Amino acid sequence: MKKRLLADDEFNKVLKLKQAGASWLKIQRDAGIPRRIAQRAYEDWARNQSFVELKESRRTVATEAFREHVAALINVGTYLAMNLDIPGTISAESPSGAQIVDNLWQKIVLDEVQDQTPPQLSGTLAERVSRSITRQHQMLFQSLQEHTRGELRWEVLEEWEKAWNQSKQYYAALRKEAAEVMGNFLRQENGLEKKINSGNRKGDGVTQIVVTLLGVIWTRILDGKLDLQPDIFEFQEGPRNEFFVAIRGDRDSVFLTYHDKNLAEKTACLGNNVARSLLLGENKDIIEKSLRGSVAVMKKAIDDLAEMLNPLLLRPIIFKTHCKLCPA
Repeated sequence: MKKRLLADDEFNKVLKLKQAGASWLKIQRDAGIPRRIAQRAYEDWARNQSFVELKESRRTVATEAFREHVAALINVGTYLAMNLDIPGTISAESPSGAQIVDNLWQKIVLDEVQDQTPPQLSGTLAERVSRSITRQHQMLFQSLQEHTRGELRWEVLEEWEKAWNQSKQYYAALRKEAAEVMGNFLRQENGLEKKINSGNRKGDGVTQIVVTLLGVIWTRILDGKLDLQPDIFEFQEGPRNEFFVAIRGDRDSVFLTYHDKNLAEKTACLGNNVARSLLLGENKDIIEKSLRGSVAVMKKAIDDLAEMLNPLLLRPIIFKTHCKLCPA
């Protein structure tokens, strides 16, 4: 038997009566429609309403989830742009460029870990929370790259990493040259190395001069203030017949202490001689071209990242693209 469909005016009568609390018998009597047909029409309508409401609810949830997704991606991009920098210290043992970038995602989670981990919980659980949140930020970063592939030149991040790795290599070469130059000067006076080492509690004063010298050179390259002429070290007179070796112009930078004024002066002079040999000698290209060149590449990459990760540029790109983490 063919299913009878109610006309709009008939169904409206049924709906009005049912919403007023009428029984199906009363609806049959008042509307003149068999109760089974009226009930079936009403139940079909109710099921359809539930589906429409569910669909609308899901659309609302998806819209909000996508809004949160976009905000998270922009936050990750902004964090990278604001926090990627050239380390203030460098050595052959420094982390690689890729490790430095990965470490950023570990730093960003510190506050979140504290928020999500009650103080009474064990350190092991805190570490698990930290790893979980770190992984979330790494996934968001990958998602940001997926959204912006073809729109942004992510090669600049690789250029930064490569330039940093090259800087480590140049630093290692410069330290080797500094050690050789230092050795040449020390051999000119028998016993001088032992005397200089006595000014450091660890007994490696000569090494400390080299490390401090290279640290000053690196810092001044970063600041764009590397002057090839003035001395880097000076000796200072202290209390109780003490004499110090420090970075010139910085009274808080004392790193060697002696009770012999002549030895302190000689040590500062030795450090300046090594500095001049490195800055003005045949190995100056390691500083002038190699280290300075790598720093210039990193600075440009940082500027480029800050420009391309501007939220005003990212937002429209993310809206028109899709990634694996996008809400359905």
